[in-house]
Amino acid sequence: MSRRHERGLGTLAMCAILLAILALGAAWAARQLSTAQRVAANDLRAAMAAEAAESGLAWALAMLNTGRIDDQCRPAFGPAGSVPEAGSSTTSNDAADANVDARTNTSTAGRADRPGSAAMDFRNRFLQVAQDGHYRVLTTGGTSAATSAPEGSPGTGGGTAEASSTWQAACANTGALRWACRCQPGALPGPAVDPSAAPAQAQPLFTVRLTDTATPGQLRLLVRGCSDRAPDCDRGDDGPIGVAEVSQHLALLSALRLPPPTALVEGPGAFMRTFGYPPARYRSQPAITRLRCTSDCRQALATALARGRRLLWIDGDARLSDLPVEAVDGSPLVLIVDGRLDLAVSTPLLGVLYARDGVSWHPPAGAPASIRGAIVTDGILDRGRSVELIHDPALLRGISRRMGSFLPVPGGWTPTR
Repeated sequence: MSRRHERGLGTLAMCAILLAILALGAAWAARQLSTAQRVAANDLRAAMAAEAAESGLAWALAMLNTGRIDDQCRPAFGPAGSVPEAGSSTTSNDAADANVDARTNTSTAGRADRPGSAAMDFRNRFLQVAQDGHYRVLTTGGTSAATSAPEGSPGTGGGTAEASSTWQAACANTGALRWACRCQPGALPGPAVDPSAAPAQAQPLFTVRLTDTATPGQLRLLVRGCSDRAPDCDRGDDGPIGVAEVSQHLALLSALRLPPPTALVEGPGAFMRTFGYPPARYRSQPAITRLRCTSDCRQALATALARGRRLLWIDGDARLSDLPVEAVDGSPLVLIVDGRLDLAVSTPLLGVLYARDGVSWHPPAGAPASIRGAIVTDGILDRGRSVELIHDPALLRGISRRMGSFLPVPGGWTPTR
């Protein structure tokens, strides 16, 4: 064969080598692209889980400071669910606290079906009152270590109760600005999930549970966030799901920092001596409900009480000629008036009344009236002869330890997963 017929063979070989090199480069680039896509997907799932967990912290904190809700965590109006009275033996002070617990619809002995009750606030669904008068977590089965254990053992002020592994409330994102929630253990909120079906759209989920701490009046909030609403999310099984868990220490900012030593506290500085901090700060706490009345405050008061709000602030002067039924259902009421309070009611009251510019209480002629608790004013109290003031230390102690706002403890946020 002549050399003329062999021309181009070297060029062909070189082209083949170059094509092979290009193919290897393309394969390496595709692999890098696939790895980058997986890393981006993992970062996205991790970010969604972390944001879901943070959203759960804010949501649970708001729920602890809101009024009555139903099993889907939606606002509920109407009477609170029935709660049994405490059945454990107590000392004289503890027995008085137990009577207060019965009046505040709060039990010191749990009930297994308690979370299923309708029109119950978040605290009464998952918390109960221990023998020291502070909130403790209602554990699975309706009992709490805080009520059955002796002082100094786990569950009381001297120890930390064991955390329950089951979630107590959960919310799933079902669309843009749409969340489906469930405030009782059971099936996950939202539509049913088919594990074999391909997910059409990610549905971030967070689950919430409360645990006790060693400090009375403080709780630990644990929130697990997941990038998708899958059945294995809360169990933490391996899979293509982003999971994040955070913990927040909470403390109760009392509605009554210093329980009044007498049934009447009046004169300049009475607010600071009783509530512990300035009015401008007090009225900004999340558990308080602010009202404004143009004439008689009965209707505005009834609307707030129907939601289970018992810590009320009225801007300006207030006049009450009659009380709604919800105000005399046996639960204590803390009513603060940023002005003058004029009362003409003859119904017995339970709780604390405050008015900055004084209180005038004159029931109809011959009608008896009373308040069990205390009246506080920076002015003076002008009352009729039939008005009786009854100082109840146990009731005031119960208000101090259980009414108020749960707030994050500074430095109490901890990532646990």
